[in-house]
Amino acid sequence: MRRTVLAGVGVVVSALVVSGCASRPVGSGSGPGLAVSTVSTSNTFAPVTTKNDCTDYVAQIKSGYTGPAPKIGPLPASAHPVSLLECVQDFQDVAGQGQFSVVNTVRSTGSVDAFVSALRAAYVRPPEPTPQGGSYSCAAIGYTPQWLALIDADGTVYRVEIPFWGVCSAPDRNVTTVLATVLAAVPTKVTSTERIRQTVSPGAKASGCEQQFAEMAFVGAQLSGSAANRPFFAGQNAGKPFRVCYYKLTDTTDKTKPAGDFETATIITGTPATTIYDGLTNAPTATNAKNCTSPATEYAVLFTNSGAGDWSVVELNGCKLAGADSGPDREVPAPVMQVLVAAKGG
Repeated sequence: MRRTVLAGVGVVVSALVVSGCASRPVGSGSGPGLAVSTVSTSNTFAPVTTKNDCTDYVAQIKSGYTGPAPKIGPLPASAHPVSLLECVQDFQDVAGQGQFSVVNTVRSTGSVDAFVSALRAAYVRPPEPTPQGGSYSCAAIGYTPQWLALIDADGTVYRVEIPFWGVCSAPDRNVTTVLATVLAAVPTKVTSTERIRQTVSPGAKASGCEQQFAEMAFVGAQLSGSAANRPFFAGQNAGKPFRVCYYKLTDTTDKTKPAGDFETATIITGTPATTIYDGLTNAPTATNAKNCTSPATEYAVLFTNSGAGDWSVVELNGCKLAGADSGPDREVPAPVMQVLVAAKGG
């Protein structure tokens, strides 16, 4: 079955921190999803017990990680695990309902002895040596630990920590690679699945459109003058259909890369498609694009083939700009606007 990357999903949380003689910090990181071991924990942390299910983990995700970072700890020397529990985030397609983020409860169906042995060996492994002499840089990165628990023969459930032992608070790949390999060999099965939230609507899923797409005509307007005046479309599309995804933007406060939500989709063919192609191909450059201070709240994303390449964004209101990745924004001709609005049904 599919597994997450063992204790190694990095999230950059700040810029580089330069240290001339950095010492390995003791303890765990703090903040949602950033609790990470940076030293051997068998001597610095007490074991952490937890429930024999994923209910608390699901509640934490649904709350948006508003509570404290979950505790993790070493496997006690006195423990004799007989099974394993994982809480794994994933995505699930549901026929007619779109896509959902989910948490799978995964349980072992065979021996966990090899993984337990590898974990205990990792606790006593010598740390990676720090670079000798001079200065070196450590990126301020948090690593999201995998939700993993071992269940003792007496029924006690331990939320176990994977020791990192790496320089700069980073994983020692020799440790994580070995543990990931041994863990992957443990036979498991998904025993239950909890839906968290819908991530892709049924319409977006059926049409092949993204659930969200950035208002790139507005983004391009802020960069006006920096791109070469190339043809609007990267390739020839005369006489070919357009796949069009329509988006609505409700929050216009984001001035960097605002993204709207999927509304509907259609395929435009024949004369209307030619009107779009000819109109945008010959549309004049929007010389005053930088004067647009807000993104459009309704816009269409045009794809000139069945894949996701060669896209363009046409604003249906606001400044009514058209932007593509092949050059500067253009002014949208009235016939193009009429075709797109009519095709949407508005």
